[in-house]
Amino acid sequence: MTTSTQEPSTDEIAPAKAAAPETTEQKSVEPAVAEAAPAAQAESTAVAEPSVTAAEPSAESEAAAPAAKRPARKKRTLSRKSGPKKQEDGQNQNQNQNQKQKHNQKQKQRQNQNQNQGQQNQHQNSKSEEQQDEGPKREPQTMNLTDLKLKSVPELHEIANANNINLQNRQRKQDLVFNLLKALARQGDIILAGGVLEVLPDGYGFLRSADDSYLAGPDDVYVSPNQIRRFGIRNGDTVTGTVRSPKKGERYFALHRVDSINEEAPEKSKHKTLFENLTPLHANDRLTMERGNGSTEDLTARLIDLASPIGKGQRGLIVSPPKAGKTVIIQNIAKAIEYNHPEVSMIVLLIDERPEEVTEMQRSVKGEVVSSTFDEPASRHVQVAEMVIEKAKRMVEHKKDVVILLDSITRLARAYNTVAPSSGKVLTGGVDANALHRPKRFFGAARNIEEGGSLTIIATALIETGSRMDDVIYEEFKGTGNMELHLDRRIAEKRVFPAININRSGTRREELLTKEDEMQKIWLLRKVLHPMDELAAMEFVLERLRATKSNGDFFDAMKR
Repeated sequence: MTTSTQEPSTDEIAPAKAAAPETTEQKSVEPAVAEAAPAAQAESTAVAEPSVTAAEPSAESEAAAPAAKRPARKKRTLSRKSGPKKQEDGQNQNQNQNQKQKHNQKQKQRQNQNQNQGQQNQHQNSKSEEQQDEGPKREPQTMNLTDLKLKSVPELHEIANANNINLQNRQRKQDLVFNLLKALARQGDIILAGGVLEVLPDGYGFLRSADDSYLAGPDDVYVSPNQIRRFGIRNGDTVTGTVRSPKKGERYFALHRVDSINEEAPEKSKHKTLFENLTPLHANDRLTMERGNGSTEDLTARLIDLASPIGKGQRGLIVSPPKAGKTVIIQNIAKAIEYNHPEVSMIVLLIDERPEEVTEMQRSVKGEVVSSTFDEPASRHVQVAEMVIEKAKRMVEHKKDVVILLDSITRLARAYNTVAPSSGKVLTGGVDANALHRPKRFFGAARNIEEGGSLTIIATALIETGSRMDDVIYEEFKGTGNMELHLDRRIAEKRVFPAININRSGTRREELLTKEDEMQKIWLLRKVLHPMDELAAMEFVLERLRATKSNGDFFDAMKR
């Protein structure tokens, strides 16, 4: 029994031993799941026959040993194979990541190329649009900012249409000039500009235009602090030069090169004497008002020569009640100076006047007319007056004769009184004690200069307005002038013009302005007119003046 049971077990074990190497050879080809099947079958045979294991332990050990070692070999082979697989998987992952990165980089490059192409297309389109707006190419021209400001709004539109420039309608004149200059500069034109420098507290300045009454606007030219320090430019200097168009983020045209300062080379302006250091003298060079044409307008000029002659460097007041014809007298004086003294630079300054009077003055006077109408704030009146007096001082430093006709100094003093900070000391009529210092400095700048040049100021002062402030202002200025021309309300109410009160009018040191024989005749005339009434005296003199063409003929008639 034992022998029969042992033989088949050995026969079964032998094929199992022989099958072991076959399974190991198949491991390299078959998957790991198929390799585990023979080991499971061998374990099942060993468990199914316990009698064999009990009868012959040596055979069991021989059969069990290889069966126990097989899983370890499989694990080792699996672990050996798993290492290269992980490396291969890692390499594959790295390759995939590299490919993805390359793909992303290519996509980014394509996007950048597309963006660059789009920007180039937009730039080309914008260029083409600008070329379409600008029209065909032309040679660069030279445009002067001062000439453009002198033109009217329709003329500016005609210039824009001639250069194929589209300007918007319903713009201020200053905005039209600025947009037109900007378009011309874009086309390559050379822009020349000039103006009076106004230095701001921050150190830089702007070139203001007299055509706009030195009002700040977009067409002003910016002057850097370096240029102001380099050339020694001061407030009120007239500067001309080339300008450049505003860059990105800038609002104004900028001064590029300084060509002249006060109509002279920039190097000469550095050695000029300050106005405050010049020596003042009495007026000794006469400004003749008479034209000698026998016209009705010449009557006013001839009467001024008789009653209160004017000289270069005079500081005169025209004292007038309302509606007495003071503005007309200012116009006649301006026309007489233009006719007889073209070498004199004349500025007409209108403060707190009506707009229609400003237009009339601009059309009747060829000189510079600067105005600040009654609808402007007091600070605007002060700014205009300061610009005018500073410009006049700079011109006198260059030995020029300047005449300022101011209408009126009473309203200018009112503006200074409004702007000045309160000092706590108030004079009669509500005038601050410190408010009249600046208008006195304005009026006191008139003088004849020993070194050359002169500044003449003829200002009107209002009286009999019903305001106590106006009377106080006149009383403050009455002793500062050296010439007074009084107008009479009663003469003006009878419509006798010019309504000059000869007895109250006069000039200090008039012997420096008139010849000795002429002085004797004027004194004789005053002796005749003194006992007469103002109205009767005026009618008497006008009747004799209308009978002659000049004052010389009038004096000759007096001898007879």
